[in-house]
Amino acid sequence: MSFSFGFGDSEADDSKEISTGPSVPKVKPAQAHQTPVKEHTLEELLLQEGPTNDDVIDQIGTSDLRSGVYEGGFKTWECSLDLASLLLDRGPRRDIDELIRCDQIIELGSGTALPSLVLFQHALLNGIPLTFTLADYNDTVLRLVTLPNLILTWAATTRQPGFLTPNLDEDSTGDFELNPEVIQHFLTDLKSHDINLRFLSGPWSPSLANLIPSSGVDMGTVILAAETIYSPESTEAFTELVCGLLKRVKMSKAMIAAKRLYFGVGGSVDGLKAACRERGAVAYEIENHGVPGMEGGVGRALIEVQMY
Repeated sequence: MSFSFGFGDSEADDSKEISTGPSVPKVKPAQAHQTPVKEHTLEELLLQEGPTNDDVIDQIGTSDLRSGVYEGGFKTWECSLDLASLLLDRGPRRDIDELIRCDQIIELGSGTALPSLVLFQHALLNGIPLTFTLADYNDTVLRLVTLPNLILTWAATTRQPGFLTPNLDEDSTGDFELNPEVIQHFLTDLKSHDINLRFLSGPWSPSLANLIPSSGVDMGTVILAAETIYSPESTEAFTELVCGLLKRVKMSKAMIAAKRLYFGVGGSVDGLKAACRERGAVAYEIENHGVPGMEGGVGRALIEVQMY
């Protein structure tokens, strides 16, 4: 079943680091060990509990991606901007009622989570109850990037006292102090809006799927992902997980943004389509009206996946 979504008039944050030009993820051989799948409570991440993974932090200045150690979550990839732009572009043209029929948003390889931020802001503004499940290979990314971006989006959307940006106040540095009072207000506001945030770390696997609950009866699930099919191996693991999640509910779909071809590492949109066909799913390209620059340099595409 095909269904559409409409979203409020908001703008993607372009202040993050953006990958421009024809660069692709740099892949190195996977480590012998594999990160276990784990769920992290919102309170755990807010309180910064748990050890910092120095191996992950060390990768920020040395590589875009190191398979099995760091999966690129600190960087905002250009295809993530494409997907966020598509969601924003649908706002003026589509009926928002369809989102009310959805109770869960899942972003795989969330990183900076720009696509989820668009829907998170929309849910806050329109009083739509939703569960957001954000999954990234690295728990450090969830703690230092994903959750802070959600908090900043909440603060900007609900106009929290003390949240200022340089263009609004010439004397402001744009800093926002995350003190215990703000944290409590954030948690209370989420509860009052009936918005739940869930965080998962680890590789794409059946164990990860087991930690993601199914949507309610007659409700839908939307899966978001960007730059997740950079190699044949990642494409297979990603597609297996996505199709397994889509099979759980009748009204579900995945929206994926990717480069048409990842030179040197082998991933491609054609490879994604073939992997979906093998699993009884159909993957088709979405019209990219309103998404600038998708055909410049390395071609990029927006793909929607649904089960037959």
